[in-house]
Amino acid sequence: MARYTSEDTMPVMKSASAIFLLTALVLAAALPFAQGLLNEIDGKAGFYGYKTDVPVPSLPGAYVPDGGLNVVFFGYRSCGTVCPLQLLNLKALHDRLQGHPVQFVFVTLDPESDSQEELDGVMATMGSNFRAVRPASFRQAQELAQEYGDFSAREGGVSKEINHGARIYVVTADDRRQLLYASPDLDLDRVSADLVQLMEHAKG
Repeated sequence: MARYTSEDTMPVMKSASAIFLLTALVLAAALPFAQGLLNEIDGKAGFYGYKTDVPVPSLPGAYVPDGGLNVVFFGYRSCGTVCPLQLLNLKALHDRLQGHPVQFVFVTLDPESDSQEELDGVMATMGSNFRAVRPASFRQAQELAQEYGDFSAREGGVSKEINHGARIYVVTADDRRQLLYASPDLDLDRVSADLVQLMEHAKG
């Protein structure tokens, strides 16, 4: 009977790991284009972001401006991965859309560590139309994110990291999520055009 040792399985494991890594890289590169493709498939062409129309909870202290939009992102201050990238995107969009009723809302997923004062201080450095929302607990933040279509989970052990999505959500004044952007790798010209188009549609 043939015997297999751990050394025999190492090449197979390395090959599988390489395939997994390559697949992940391909999917990451495809995310910015997937949004537009999904809209084409669903017959919702005309938007760069993924077009949806679902109700979401209003955000206390950050209600959608009349005739305008909320651009919502779930993250936390000590996040060192996707949050800085998406905040840079939001800052760039804020500067491009001066004069439009667009509010940029950062919802912390780590209210135990992020005080409202600290969050407000960060938002003040970003721009006049930035707001911060701090749920009462991680559980409430997690549930709120889930209602918007996001996910969040604490890593195990002593780590304080929170795994979460990198999505940006666009909400109209009737508290309906109308657009979703799934990746920080965005064409900001097209995102800006989406937001202006959505506001024009709202005017009727």
